[in-house]
Amino acid sequence: MAQLFETVFKPQSIYEMFFFNVKSVLTHPSLFELKKENPVLFQRWEFLSKSKFNFEVVEPITIKNFVIDPDDKDNVYQLTQQEIYEVNAPNYIEFGKIVAITYATLYIKDGTLKRYLKTIVNEDEFITLLTFMDELWQLSSNGVKSTPMHFPILCGHNIIKRDIPLLIRKFIFYRDKFEENKQIPFILKNSLNSKPWESNIVDTVNVWKFNGYDNIPLMLISDYLGLKKTVDLLPLHEVSRKYWELYENDVEKALQFVSLQSATQTNLTIQLMNELRQL
Repeated sequence: MAQLFETVFKPQSIYEMFFFNVKSVLTHPSLFELKKENPVLFQRWEFLSKSKFNFEVVEPITIKNFVIDPDDKDNVYQLTQQEIYEVNAPNYIEFGKIVAITYATLYIKDGTLKRYLKTIVNEDEFITLLTFMDELWQLSSNGVKSTPMHFPILCGHNIIKRDIPLLIRKFIFYRDKFEENKQIPFILKNSLNSKPWESNIVDTVNVWKFNGYDNIPLMLISDYLGLKKTVDLLPLHEVSRKYWELYENDVEKALQFVSLQSATQTNLTIQLMNELRQL
């Protein structure tokens, strides 16, 4: 871990970082659509719902189940199978689709820290993924050609457990659609080293632990430190729910909403790293 914090607390390392965030939503917003459009995945969800969340999917799907509050045995409340799906399925990459990816790099101009930030957003997941992979392939190519080989430090919040696995699994899913390059960008492969502090990656979830245990949400960190934000960051399931609510009436508003969530998370990560490097 010492090497990780050497990078974090080194003032100049922030200019070597490639910040990014991936935002996804449920591919099918309701159990009805999941069953209709992808019966196989619906069966997988039936299994997960029962084995992981103790909810059996039965017809009609809207039926409510009675649940006992584990903190108050006398409190019985109701949840629908749809609610269980909406809240928990977004945590499984296989039930979701990428909508927006934001990436950013930093530089100094006239003594002031500046950022180049771009958000890729599209309702077609493959277009979003391909556009970002093109950027990663270019970074990988430049790194391999340099002597010695040198790659940017990947940086984001919860990217080790969420964003990077999401990108790689989606790449595998769409591999046959990639016409020019069917290899995972080397910069992503490099991030899979067993020791995070040796993989040229800084995940602010791990950094903020400071050798502690709790995974702290970026929203809590930003409020605690008073970081500037455009909007509040929402949990995965709320991002998905809001996206599909907006999508019914205005696709552009739905895309803009997810885009802003992604850009805000990237900006907050940059601010956090900027604070830490000055310690």
